[in-house]
Amino acid sequence: MSGPEVLRFAANLYRVPTEEGYFLVDAGLAWEAKRLLPLLEPPPRLLFLTHHHTDHAGGAKALWERFRLPILAHPKEWPYLTKAKPRPPLPLPLLGSLLANLAPPLPQEALRPVEEGDEVLGWRVVALPGHTLGQVGLFREGVLIAGDALRGKGLPPKFINEDHALAQKTVRKILDLGVERVYIGHGGPLTRAEVEALARRLGV
Repeated sequence: MSGPEVLRFAANLYRVPTEEGYFLVDAGLAWEAKRLLPLLEPPPRLLFLTHHHTDHAGGAKALWERFRLPILAHPKEWPYLTKAKPRPPLPLPLLGSLLANLAPPLPQEALRPVEEGDEVLGWRVVALPGHTLGQVGLFREGVLIAGDALRGKGLPPKFINEDHALAQKTVRKILDLGVERVYIGHGGPLTRAEVEALARRLGV
């Protein structure tokens, strides 16, 4: 199976083809929406958010306002997406909380729940917790769209993972899925061999 099309913003966004049209994974920063929206004609069938962080979900409200499309996210991420709860601050003095919470809130009516095992237009939802507790990805025929479960050829830094030990265990879970190629939020796609090498380094 050919992989999804990457759209390079602050985080990688993915345009995933379906039998009819496509859907979008992640939405970039809020101020990137002006560049993103012209690329989305015809509009996507839905927006799938891997997790709540601003560089992945910040543009979601602009897509909702333009297209009124369903926005799928794990329920553990909803309080941050709607701003019922503030996002954890970034590790920066003074500005950490402000920068983490720049994304405009999504209305509850925009959100649809997804959980492990659900199907989204032929892709299976996989829980990938650790970076955030409700992070999810999509798996189909050896291909995984993994959000920030991996970064580069490693993990995101410990200080931006909500549960670093869980993030390490998720590497083993990714291998146990039978992945051949992993598309990530920052960096190019990874082969199975690269994920196996990471698992060995982490001892998982």
